[in-house]
Amino acid sequence: MKLFRIITVLFLIISSPVIHGQSINQIECEKLIERGIELMFQKKHVQSLELLVEATSIAEDNNWPKQEFRALLNTGSNYYLMSAFGEALDYYLRAYEIAITDLETKDELTVLNNIGILYFQEEKLDKAKEYFQKAYNRSFNLDNKSKHGYYAINLALVANKMNLPEEASKYIEEATPLVKDQPKVTTMAQLAEAENLVIRKMYEPAKSLSLQLLPQLEGEANADNKVFILLILSRISQEQNNYYLALQYAQKARQGSIAIENREDIYDALSKAYVALNNYDMALKYKDSVLVARDTLQQIRNNVRYENNKIKFELQNYAHQLSESQLLLKKERRFLYFISAAAFLLLISIIWIFRNNLIRHQQRKKITELELEQEKSKRLLGEKQMREQEAIVKLEQERLKTELDIKNRKLTSKALYLSSRNELIEEIVDTFTANPQVKAQPELVIQIKALSKHLKKNSQLDSFFTHFEDVNPGFTNRLLKNNPDLTQQDVRFIIYLYMNLSNNEIASLLNITPQSCRKRKERIRKKLNLPNEVSLSAYIADI
Repeated sequence: MKLFRIITVLFLIISSPVIHGQSINQIECEKLIERGIELMFQKKHVQSLELLVEATSIAEDNNWPKQEFRALLNTGSNYYLMSAFGEALDYYLRAYEIAITDLETKDELTVLNNIGILYFQEEKLDKAKEYFQKAYNRSFNLDNKSKHGYYAINLALVANKMNLPEEASKYIEEATPLVKDQPKVTTMAQLAEAENLVIRKMYEPAKSLSLQLLPQLEGEANADNKVFILLILSRISQEQNNYYLALQYAQKARQGSIAIENREDIYDALSKAYVALNNYDMALKYKDSVLVARDTLQQIRNNVRYENNKIKFELQNYAHQLSESQLLLKKERRFLYFISAAAFLLLISIIWIFRNNLIRHQQRKKITELELEQEKSKRLLGEKQMREQEAIVKLEQERLKTELDIKNRKLTSKALYLSSRNELIEEIVDTFTANPQVKAQPELVIQIKALSKHLKKNSQLDSFFTHFEDVNPGFTNRLLKNNPDLTQQDVRFIIYLYMNLSNNEIASLLNITPQSCRKRKERIRKKLNLPNEVSLSAYIADI
């Protein structure tokens, strides 16, 4: 009996999902591999191999070990399904070299397991056990304990075929708790256990377990496993001398068989059952069928080898075309590199010219900015000097104004002094004139009259106005030019107003009352034709 669909679990391992986060080219390479795996399951092996060979070449050129490993592994799986075990082994070994140098332990274990399966199918049990044992030993370090259990089941299957039931039982006991969360692997463990019980001649437990498994093995995917269990039940019935039941189980196995590899075992079971029932004609017929099945299987394998050789030839042509395409691609790459280098040099030249122009522009800009800064500095310096000059002029004006105010104040003091002196003299003259004793002395009267004459002709008072003209040159002329109708007394009154004298001070100087002083102001306003909103003092200040 051949190995029952370990390959199902195998392909679940090798068809791992695309690795995310790689570059675009790696993603495209992964897509090629995935498409190749899809075609392999559809039994379109030529198309699958073409894609996988292309993916292998791309991954090898770009040094992508993960993608190269997957492409080689699935190429080997294609040849395995085509029964080209030699070619499959070559590709598995190439994948194994990549796994042990560049990849993780789980990838190495996948290849070891596939090689073990290949040797198992060729019935090279010692080699199969060697590779299964390597995978089993390396799997102790994995976090995924179900994988360790899976490799233990494979060792149990090999041990059963090598008639080592105790060793097989040990591996089954170890694997069972590890794979309890994996239904398909658990079923495999139970199948191995059922076969092991039969080898150990524990027929009742084997029968109970087989009958328990039988309803679970419905559908095309479980066809080979169902045939396996039915043949075990036929063997148990044969050993328990229940030959009719053995025949029934063998006939059911024949009806449910799909794979031609199982026919030899089925015909052998039917032949043994008919011999036990003394139906030698049917026994001989099925014995001949065993030989026919062997010949048919051998012919099929020869046809497969022929087809494989055709596929290998086509792949060689494809590889040759791929090599030529890669050579052309390399030439195109070299040309592209040349164009790229030329474009790069041209770009560097353009950048260099642009940079030089930019530097010259920046230098001219800096020179212009410096010139502008100098002009600005000169302008600011000129403005500063002008402000300083204006400040000096203002200070000078303030100084002159202050001096003018001081001189005017001196003139005012002198005018007030003269006014008070004149008042005193007038008071003295009036007192003496009214005194009868003075009137009786003619000489004294003459002296008093001389004193009065001196009061009226005081040259100091006239010198006051002369000094005012020195301090305020042109004021009188400007006043009379704009207002020719003004009298000498009006001009004098305006001068007193210009000097900021109060009404009382002006009245004292002019020997009039303050009331008369205010009335004179009103008359002068009328002569000057001043509007109501313009004060006399403001007008005089602007002359």
